[in-house]
Amino acid sequence: MQKISLSIKSFSILAILILAISFLPLKSVQAAASPISLNRFSEALKESDSSKLVGIYVNDILALRVVQQVSTYSVSSLTNTATQFGLAGNYGSIGLLAHNYLSGMYFSELATGTKINLIFGDGSIRTYQVEKIKKYQALSPDALDSDFINLDNPSGTISGDQVIKETYGAGDLVLQTCLEKNGNLTWGRLFIIASLVE
Repeated sequence: MQKISLSIKSFSILAILILAISFLPLKSVQAAASPISLNRFSEALKESDSSKLVGIYVNDILALRVVQQVSTYSVSSLTNTATQFGLAGNYGSIGLLAHNYLSGMYFSELATGTKINLIFGDGSIRTYQVEKIKKYQALSPDALDSDFINLDNPSGTISGDQVIKETYGAGDLVLQTCLEKNGNLTWGRLFIIASLVE
């Protein structure tokens, strides 16, 4: 009898340890995403659909799997993952979204001139270069129809539609995440705008 209660107690301790580890800061969990080489990462993501975007890679910064949106405004809550923004195609660009407390934290490490590699299902790779970085404060951070202040030119407010035109309409690839300030995770928006390298 004592052996059974000891093993149940050991199982409970193990379960608590596993739960505790799962709540550790995500930066340490995700740091393992970038040391893999581009070729190995591309090979690991390979599948039959050549047109499907399956990954994004930036040397020494990130290696993320790309998933498709399940609804218009959904963003994946999985680690090491970015979500392809379906409506970006309406503006002639590829859009990738990630929460700033998950994979989006890496977007802020990108600078103008940084090379970004997109990986497709057949293993093919397209390279983009960061041209612009835009930051906006959301006046109603949790609302889908918030007005914004352009932090590079804070003279007045602009609509969400104008922000979309200035970002998704201005590049071939756009990475988007939220900006955190004073504990508010959705205080603003960060857009990394990149052009295809021919």
